[in-house]
This record gives sequence, C-alpha cells and structure tokens, in this order.
Amino acid sequence: MKERKRKITIITVIGVMLILAITTFTYAIWSRTHIQTGINKNTYACFDISYEETNGQGITMENGFPQTDEQGMKNDAYEVQIENTCDTVSTYNVILNKQESSNLDDTHLKVAVDNDYKLLSQATPTDKRAIEAFQNDKSYIIGTGVVGPKQTKIVQIRSWMDKDTTEDEGENKRFTFKITIETGAGVGDLKTKIFGKEYAVITETPDFSKGFPNSSTSEEEVKAKSGLYLAFDDDGDSYYFRGDVKNNYVKLSQDSEFMWRILRVNGNGSVRLILNDKLDDLSNVPFNDESCNEGNKCVGYTYDNNSACTNEKPCTSEYKNSQFINSSDIGQESDAKQKLEEWYQNNLVKYDNIIELATFCNDSSYFYGNEDGNLIYGVSKRWSKPSLLCPNPTNRNGENRDYGGVYKLKIGLATADELTLAGLSKNETNSTNNYLNHNDYWWSMTPSYTLMNDGIQPFIAYVYAGGIENDLEFDVTSQYTLFPVINLKSDVTVTGSGTQEDPYVVE
Repeated sequence: MKERKRKITIITVIGVMLILAITTFTYAIWSRTHIQTGINKNTYACFDISYEETNGQGITMENGFPQTDEQGMKNDAYEVQIENTCDTVSTYNVILNKQESSNLDDTHLKVAVDNDYKLLSQATPTDKRAIEAFQNDKSYIIGTGVVGPKQTKIVQIRSWMDKDTTEDEGENKRFTFKITIETGAGVGDLKTKIFGKEYAVITETPDFSKGFPNSSTSEEEVKAKSGLYLAFDDDGDSYYFRGDVKNNYVKLSQDSEFMWRILRVNGNGSVRLILNDKLDDLSNVPFNDESCNEGNKCVGYTYDNNSACTNEKPCTSEYKNSQFINSSDIGQESDAKQKLEEWYQNNLVKYDNIIELATFCNDSSYFYGNEDGNLIYGVSKRWSKPSLLCPNPTNRNGENRDYGGVYKLKIGLATADELTLAGLSKNETNSTNNYLNHNDYWWSMTPSYTLMNDGIQPFIAYVYAGGIENDLEFDVTSQYTLFPVINLKSDVTVTGSGTQEDPYVVE
C-alpha cells in the first residue's frame, strides 16, 4: 500500500512538469514585424531621412518569448538615418504607426529608441502623420532628439514583448508597425524653443580651466560667450548652458513655488533642470554620514550594491505606486539620495508624469590607488576637459566596484563635469555672474578622492561661491545644501520666453 501511494505521487509530479512544459511552449507563439513597404526615403524641412532595414527584411520575430529589458535591447535594430541639411540645430520626433492588424495590447509591448525604452502605452499618442498612407494607423511619439547643423545621426528602434506578459495576454499575438520621422516637435515644445534664434549654438571650445565669467571678463565677452554650447552624452548630442545666462528659467506649473534653471538638453531630447532656489529642508545635509564607516564606498550615491551599477545595467530608483522602488542591485542608499527622494515625494509627485527616468552619474571609477587605500577618482583627469559620458565604476585594473556608477533616477544631483561645462571651475570662486552661483556650499554628485593618512576621509566635489572645491577640510559627512536635478520629458510643451520675469511654464 505504501509502495502504491509512492507511485501515485511520482506520477502526479511528472504530470505537473509536463503541463508546465506545454505552457512554456505555447506561451511563445507571437510575432513582431516591422514593414516599411514603399517608403525608403523622405525629405522634410532641414531633414534628409533614409530608412534602412538592418537585416534586409525589416524586424521580424516569430515564436518570441516575453523578454527582460536587458534581453530586448539585444534584439536586431531598425535604423533610420537623419541628416540635418540646415545651418541650425533641428529637433525630430520618431513616430511609431501601429497597424490595425496588430492584436497585442500596447501595455505589453516595449519599444526602444536608441537607449531609451518604455511600454508603448506610456508613449505619447499623436494625430500627426508624416505619411498620408498611414492615416488609418494608431500613432505614438516613441522618441525625440536633436541633430546639430549639417550633421547626420542614426536612430535605432527595437521592440519586444514585456517580461510580465501572461500566457493569455501574449499567446498567438501579432504586432506590426511602420516608422516615420517628424521634423521639429511643435512651436510649444521646450527643446524646440531652446533652439530659437536667441539661442544660437556657440561652436568654440571654452577654456574650462577658468571660471566664466570671472572678474577679468569684459562685458562684451560675457555677452558673446554666455549661451548654448555643444557636448556629447551617452545618448548623443547634448547642448548645455554656460556663463551669465538670463533666459533659461523654468516653472513646472503656473502656481508652482519653485523656479528651475535649464542645465542642458540631453542627447535623447529630454531637458535637464537644476533647482534655482535654496531651500531650508534641503540644507545642512551630509552626502553620507558616519554610519557609512568604510571610507572608499562612502563616496557612493549608493554602496554595498548587490551588483555594479553600469551603463549596461544601471541601478534604478523609480517612483511608482506612491513610493520610490529600487532595483534589486541597490544596497545602501546615501543620505543625499534619501533626502532628495523624500523631497520629491513631498513636492514633485503631481509632476511625475512629465519627469523622465533619466541617467545620472556618480563616477566612482578611479585611476590611482596605493597600498594605503588612497584613491583618486576619474574626475581628477577631467577638470580641464569635462565629459558627459559616464564611466562604469571600475578600478585601475578594470574591475567593477560595488559603490557608485551609473543610475536611472527621477531626481539626483549635478556632476562636477556638468558644473565645469556651465562655467564653474576647480578651486576658483570668483565666477560671481554665473547662473549657477549661489554663494553657498552645495554638493555635486562626483567623487574626487579618498585619503587614508589620518583615518578614512572620502571626498565629494562640492561648490562654493562660483567654484568647484575638493580641498582636504571637508569630507562626505560635511553638511551642505542639495540643489535637486530632474529631467523633463522630451515632449513637454511650455509657454513663456525663459526669462526670470517670464519663465518657461509647463502646460
């Protein structure tokens, strides 16, 4: 009798295993197809656009499984080449035209334009059609960006079924789409306004070893060299403000009590803002307090991470379901991170739908370290040549560290590189007319060095009175001000002219 019961149990287990195997197999039957029939080249004002099917047949995936974002970003890309034939910066939208024959719901399809991905249901619907033949399709703006004068850019589009799709939602489903490009994003779009005539891009490379403007700068030079410059970030061309800028003020709504300044237009078309106001509830904050008791890691925006925060897999802190949710990679949060996200929950939640989950850099890569544990971080190579590219958190042997690195965040801090680009320079405190000068001590997000000679002393670059400091007196436990940084989504529209009296106001 006992032996018979044991046999029944074994048969039951095998039966369950067979059912699971069949479920996995049928779950995979769906297809994704990109069709660009008869549309290979289109010309718009300032743009010469050509479409290229990477594999010669468009994007097709038969019998596809739901995928993680990391897997989906490895799929074949559909490429669009955009050439800006004008002498000014131009903006563009990438439009996905969903065909009526598609039966996979928008909440289960992930779309990526270059490195930026989202659920299709989170993209902005549009009634605009670049091609008359697509009038019956349902269309979305899935990406946007900028192209410099006389420059060419290749945009890569990918798609995949989201990993949380159930069997009923994904089985035997099909998704077919076409891609068109729209020149410009509309007269009210913030980034389009930034590239108006008053913001002609200055093409010369500044002397970053000197603050700008400083006491020796003439009035004519201040006027000529304050404005918009070109740099490059991990998403492409980025345009940043430098000097004594008077027309980069933004409010998130007409009744908002906070004023922001535009730091730059990011390579993916989103717009990076830094708070203009010093707030009491963001003052006297340590970057990390004494509870972080091992020096090197205390420069980390997070530390003791479960895995490294890299460009390939950035650590994420996303606001959803009325709270901030960290990715599984994140270990211990810095005091600065906790304080900023608390402030976001108290003040910015009503604007969450226009704030991008964007890349932030806490560059904990270092190029020098000795037996005593002294570390000199990557920024020390860049004081006179700042960069918006974020390195992985490696040591001099190329090994990843478990603190700092690359993040995807709703709110963070400016990097020392961004501040240098804006006109603040290392150990120079006389850039009194710079738009980021607050005559106060405040934190950047950039580690500078760690010393071990008199106990453990980790340092973050900070700002004082128009200059970037990293002297030996003040480590991460010092209490400085936080000036939050956020990123507005690329399709945000505004009114106003950007001056302090008539700021851009998000509609």
